[in-house]
Amino acid sequence: MAGLRLVAGGGGLVVGRNRQQEPVGLRLFRAEPTRLMLTGGVRAAELLAFRALALGARLFIQTAREQEWDAFLRRCVIGREIASFLPPGVPPPLPATPTEPQLVVIDTGPVTGPDTNLSAPWRATLVVRDDLAGWDVEVLVRSDIVVLQRLTAPEAATAANALGLVSVQSWFTQLHPEMVGLITKGKVQWVMLSMTGTERQLIGPVARGG
Repeated sequence: MAGLRLVAGGGGLVVGRNRQQEPVGLRLFRAEPTRLMLTGGVRAAELLAFRALALGARLFIQTAREQEWDAFLRRCVIGREIASFLPPGVPPPLPATPTEPQLVVIDTGPVTGPDTNLSAPWRATLVVRDDLAGWDVEVLVRSDIVVLQRLTAPEAATAANALGLVSVQSWFTQLHPEMVGLITKGKVQWVMLSMTGTERQLIGPVARGG
């Protein structure tokens, strides 16, 4: 964790690098709730959580695969004072603040709609989906930030139609295993996750099914 603190900065959470090799960052923690959705693998979600911790965030995890997330926390030597598990639908016990923002990971399978109980200033909620289906569309369109790993053709059609990105639909099926489509405000960026050596050692391959 000491090493994590060294990469924190004022530019927000760095997702990776664009095609011009420029860093791509997100202002994840704001004075209003931030909603994210990731379609991909749990390893990619762990990577985003790992980087959020570098910004001084508290991590709360709602998951149906606690064993996987617990192993991730153990490998990273992240204590329960920094990251802990919550039952689905239960908000963190303490409010988020500018100096102690929160990331709530919702990794519980299909989600039919946003959980308003979790929305709060300086708190970001990350919905994780292994696969993208029709019932995910509501969460998809309500998200402030959407992160998509390589999709199947049916998934790409669902995402493109929901987000108004039909012109780039085929690109979603051709992404590099370590690239994501990052959609904010109706615009898409193609971003390589650019994992560090430490991240690769602790998290492993982030490709879907990797």
